[in-house]
Amino acid sequence: MAHEQARKVPFSLSMLGWALNEEENLEGYIDRAGRFLADVTDDYELVLIDDGSTDRTLEIAHACQLTRPWLRVYSNGSNRGSGYNTKRALALAQKDYVFWQTVDWSYDITLLGQNLHLLHEHDVLQGVRLDTLSLGGLARRSDNLRKAIISTVNYLLVRVLFRLPLHDYQNVTVYPRRLIQSVALESESAFTNPECLLKAWWKGASIHEVPVPFLKRQRGTAKGTRLATVWRSLRDVVSWWFRWVVLGKRPDRGRGRVTYWSGPAPAAAECPEAGGRAAA
Repeated sequence: MAHEQARKVPFSLSMLGWALNEEENLEGYIDRAGRFLADVTDDYELVLIDDGSTDRTLEIAHACQLTRPWLRVYSNGSNRGSGYNTKRALALAQKDYVFWQTVDWSYDITLLGQNLHLLHEHDVLQGVRLDTLSLGGLARRSDNLRKAIISTVNYLLVRVLFRLPLHDYQNVTVYPRRLIQSVALESESAFTNPECLLKAWWKGASIHEVPVPFLKRQRGTAKGTRLATVWRSLRDVVSWWFRWVVLGKRPDRGRGRVTYWSGPAPAAAECPEAGGRAAA
């Protein structure tokens, strides 16, 4: 996919990230985040949370912070997981819009950066992996077949139970900070990401999908598909569906609007860069 310069937007951006034993990827992630943010806005920050790492992750983060005034580093002290980190990072964000990207840079957000201007017409931009739910598309959905199947089952369960008409729930999402900070998040698992989308939609948010192709991890070990993590997420999907949908115990009962991507599904960029992933 040919590179196009993203046009700068007049609003500020907070990128959020959390890391658990990512010493191999962290400095490359921070540098790439800085380049991406500087390309799309003049006012930005990276809110980075160390999730109880036992390697040099926090040490590297603090060293990077010395020369990057836009980098804000925090530590949980112990491993709390993605749901807790999502809620903590959102509360810490200070810019106009917020989004999060994994420390192994698992999504090519080139097209997302080029389409931030759509936020003048829509409340939320949702990154989606297109054409990955078929047998042939599973290889483009995650690092391996097992993770792709887990991801697909998780997606289908949320789609069937909650009827939120998006092509993906677990990727990069750009929210107005005031909107997402007004959402009362109740889960604390991998389901917290879909919960953010659901509750924004129930508040009446307009959501525009933008493709973000998946990029396979080259260094370190992914932690999101450990058995305990998967079980907590599935348990939360079912229990919160029963509470919010079956029992009707949710504050917002509206329904937003979804606009789908009208162009072709892009392939991930192939130019290698720091961190061992394709360039975004």
